[in-house]
Amino acid sequence: CVIASTFARIFYRNAINIGLAILECDEAAKDIDNGNEVEVDFDTGVITNVTKGCTYKAEPFPEFIKDIINKGGLLNSLKK
Repeated sequence: CVIASTFARIFYRNAINIGLAILECDEAAKDIDNGNEVEVDFDTGVITNVTKGCTYKAEPFPEFIKDIINKGGLLNSLKK
């Protein structure tokens, strides 16, 4: 998972297409330090910095995007 303040739309779409979960959350991106232990609940969009004891809220993925990510990307989600 990648957490950042913002992503270019083309990067966002390409990340989803390859099955990479990315979340936009400015506060989390600024507060999480290298080496911090982080947990992400993709259903709710809650990001927990276990190391610092802080939580942040990102926009959760819609179901169809979660499905693409869970299947490993767009091509895998289209296979029957």
